[in-house]
Amino acid sequence: MKNIKEDIVFEVKEDCGLLDCVRKERVELPAGKAKSYLEHRMISVDDTVTSKFDYPVKRGQTIKISQSVNSSYDSPLEIIYEDSDLLAINKPAGLLSVATDTEKENTAIRLLRDSGIDPLYVVHRIDRDTSGVLLFSKSMEMRDKLQNAWDEVIRREYLAVCEGVFAEKRGRCDTILRETSTYLVYSVKFGEGQRAITNYEVLKENAHYSYLRVLIETGRKNQIRVHMKELSHPIVGDKKYGAHGSPMGRLGLHASLLEFIHPRTGNAVVIKAPPESRFRLPKEKK
Repeated sequence: MKNIKEDIVFEVKEDCGLLDCVRKERVELPAGKAKSYLEHRMISVDDTVTSKFDYPVKRGQTIKISQSVNSSYDSPLEIIYEDSDLLAINKPAGLLSVATDTEKENTAIRLLRDSGIDPLYVVHRIDRDTSGVLLFSKSMEMRDKLQNAWDEVIRREYLAVCEGVFAEKRGRCDTILRETSTYLVYSVKFGEGQRAITNYEVLKENAHYSYLRVLIETGRKNQIRVHMKELSHPIVGDKKYGAHGSPMGRLGLHASLLEFIHPRTGNAVVIKAPPESRFRLPKEKK
């Protein structure tokens, strides 16, 4: 509220990296100020906010430096992608995507809105105990366009840590999912339900655990967790679906990559979320 300086807006004169461009075009800024603006996500290129020093800018594009506190925000969550239509975070494990009947406040969307990002709408959800890419839109129109085309998402990639050693290092699960009255999801080969397709590849392993890359062709509730259980290799920490322990202190599932076509630009958008440091292959049991 105290900082009411006007935004700095200028047109790019030559192709270069964003930090170099700001330094060249705004020589009056104190040393290190441009870097600070970038680190605090206060610079946008044609309305796309970025913190990348080497973000490529081209002649004729418009750069805006927001010097007013009100024009920026201090999110408690890690923002990994943002443009004028969309925003994505690297959601931590244990945080709900949206409100439920029993929890209204401690959710990803509430924390983002409270930090000043509003309006904001959920495009999809991931389980409370799963971490990783979570996508939001800044308008209902954009949310509806993405949700209507969600089955056409190019790639949804996860990392998973599972119990045991896989005999087959690559595999594919293709089943029909159903849900019990107690919200437990299970598979059947035929009949009514929702088709779920999960592809997996073992990246590394030891005598007791396996670290997988998982690509899903469908986005069904608890899909990966159910399929790993039915392969007799439940995800670590997943007591609901048969895990015997929690060596990581959390569910061993992380949404690492989302690739889709941007409804406005028609370009492919790839959003990556690095896992936290404790998300790794557990040590072998003694």
